[in-house]
Amino acid sequence: MGREIKFVGRDEEGFPEKLSCPAIKPPVKGLWYRGELDPRLWQKCAAVVGSRKMSRYGKQVLGELIPRLVGSGYTIVSGLMYGVDQEAHKLTLECGGLALAVLGYGIGHKSEEGAFRLAQKIEEKGLLLSEYEGDARGQTWTFPQRNRLVVGLSDVVFVVEAGERSGSLNTASWAVRMKKKLYAVPGSVFSNVSMGTNKLIESGTARVLTTSTLASLLGQSTKEAGMPVSTQQLGEKDRLIWTSLKLNGPSSINELTRSSGLSSREVLVSLASMEMRELVWQERGVWSILY
Repeated sequence: MGREIKFVGRDEEGFPEKLSCPAIKPPVKGLWYRGELDPRLWQKCAAVVGSRKMSRYGKQVLGELIPRLVGSGYTIVSGLMYGVDQEAHKLTLECGGLALAVLGYGIGHKSEEGAFRLAQKIEEKGLLLSEYEGDARGQTWTFPQRNRLVVGLSDVVFVVEAGERSGSLNTASWAVRMKKKLYAVPGSVFSNVSMGTNKLIESGTARVLTTSTLASLLGQSTKEAGMPVSTQQLGEKDRLIWTSLKLNGPSSINELTRSSGLSSREVLVSLASMEMRELVWQERGVWSILY
């Protein structure tokens, strides 16, 4: 099972002050935990959430986002569910960062094998938290309840991918209620797991996460945040599409598929990635380069 399970009450030493926020309703009465209540964990936190059906694009975004956040001193907070949550925790540990997992089930419940092994690694250098004791199973209402803790602990919230009815949209709604900084990753209009994030951006609920907005948040220059300065720094598929746009001018997906020799799916993934980095943009289905 791992480390000893402990409990801290709302009025006891060690309870995170952030969770005493009046906007968190119902109030958090106490927390079951595994790991150490290290004050460093609460100082600077970023919630990273998203779809359980993580796409290759979502994984690529996390590969850029998590190292930047960890390098800037953020503890990464998420929910330990499969997909974006688990990938965010894994990358955090690989980067030597601090991970904080908030569970939507009992602190002693043995979850699916992947989450169980990851939880054991997290508690060595971070913390597992839950409002629910013992081996209580997750219910339809416990996960939305869990989300208010994820947001409450965090200073900024990133929604990487979300379907039209994703639980991550509930997390976003808590961020709005608690007046936390909220960012969403733009995705392809053809991707089901980007419908929610695109809607958050379109409605003005969340700021679009791009290289420049991330750089601004972290107090870095655009170059420091990873903006490619030459095509040699692009991946092979991105470079093919970039070169095609450079030589042929604004192009549709079908035109890029023919000129690059890639599949339409590969073209879409690459364009979405470069759009996030503010290298390309599209209007009415026609793509162009920005730099």
